[in-house]
Amino acid sequence: MKFIPSVVLYFLQNKKAKANVRSLIKFLVVLLALMIFYTFAFHYIKAWEGEEYSIISGFYWTLVTMSTLGYGDIIFTTDLGKLFSSIVLLSGVVFLLVMLPFTFIQ
Repeated sequence: MKFIPSVVLYFLQNKKAKANVRSLIKFLVVLLALMIFYTFAFHYIKAWEGEEYSIISGFYWTLVTMSTLGYGDIIFTTDLGKLFSSIVLLSGVVFLLVMLPFTFIQ
């Protein structure tokens, strides 16, 4: 339990650590905004395909696709949906595998 307060104190006192935390928060806000956009786009594309999914299912699909897990339980059947899936997958790779490490490189 003594570990957590010391880490918080370190981040509050160290200027480099503060900058890293600010960068991480900005990164997470952009990532969350992108995920919310993809969630609603998923919902509308699936409705256009004639399938009904909830917003929660859309967020689940976005999270699974962006993290490259790809369970395959929810799939698109049209070319538009497949193109959308590819865009979500590639943006997930860029954000999680490329940009996240560079957030901490000074």
